[in-house]
Amino acid sequence: MSVNEGLLNEQRMILALNNKKFEELNPNLQTFVMQILPDLDKSRPIECFKCKEYTKPDIVISQGKKVRYISLKTGTADTMHSENVDTFVEFLRENGFDDYSIESYLLYHYGDGTTDGTGTDRLGVVAVREKYDKRITALNDALNKSKDFLKKFADRVMWQGVNPLEMPADVIYHGTEEYGCFMSKYQLTRHLERKSWSYMQFVLHVGPFVIRPRARYPGKEIKNDEFRRKVIVYYPRILADIPWIRSRYFF
Repeated sequence: MSVNEGLLNEQRMILALNNKKFEELNPNLQTFVMQILPDLDKSRPIECFKCKEYTKPDIVISQGKKVRYISLKTGTADTMHSENVDTFVEFLRENGFDDYSIESYLLYHYGDGTTDGTGTDRLGVVAVREKYDKRITALNDALNKSKDFLKKFADRVMWQGVNPLEMPADVIYHGTEEYGCFMSKYQLTRHLERKSWSYMQFVLHVGPFVIRPRARYPGKEIKNDEFRRKVIVYYPRILADIPWIRSRYFF
């Protein structure tokens, strides 16, 4: 049976934080809670509990009326988001992307020459890039034209998720109870406003976020058709970016 390291990490973080006073925390968690909970009362215990499934926050850390919603990442994890291709396309339409851009995305996503995944000749990532090079380059230009769209995209994949009615995360913590790095939504937003990712033309991306299908199954049997209809968003440099961002922008 495989072990879900993400769930184990959540449980360890909750055990390390819940009903603990400041002096009972290890130095790493002391630094973390001092940053995320302004005016922390060191004589009172902290509360920490798990959020409901399928929302961006994994745990809640609070003391009195001070509450933070934390998205946890661990290990080499750089996957930020997953959603159905249909809802992703609708999101693009809502943000003004035209039919040509939508068609380009779907050709890239399925890699089988169709926009609905019904083709039989499924190509791998390199072959897809070569076949649709001009369309993918044009789509990259469109996806990265507006900082406003970049911030909306980041909000969807990092903080809010697909459902606008759910409680968003406001802090990303990457690590374990013993060691981790973290950044706030404000810090990442400032970073996105100021930096360019024009060098990332070989991959389909929005700012630092890389967009891929979960699976294409090039030259092999389709094992799970649902995987072909999932959009996955990665942040490949998140571990390098968090310390850089924290050194330049206030929390």
